[in-house]
Amino acid sequence: MFWSRRLREWWLERGAAARRRHEAWLAVALRKPGKYPRIPVRPVADGGFDPVLATPEGRVWAESWWGSTLENPDLDIERG
Repeated sequence: MFWSRRLREWWLERGAAARRRHEAWLAVALRKPGKYPRIPVRPVADGGFDPVLATPEGRVWAESWWGSTLENPDLDIERG
């Protein structure tokens, strides 16, 4: 799959960087629950969000959640 050691290392570092960024993002969001949109944590087996997303209101809610989250400059760890 990998053509050279250099290319393989580049991909491995990209993955590690993405995991570090995601971990930092979640840590900030979880430490300040009132400031950021609530992170859904209920397993699908326990009801999850499939029933919510099956409704037009649920899809609007999910779109709003992602919009609020991804547009929040406080969660961009590269700028902070």
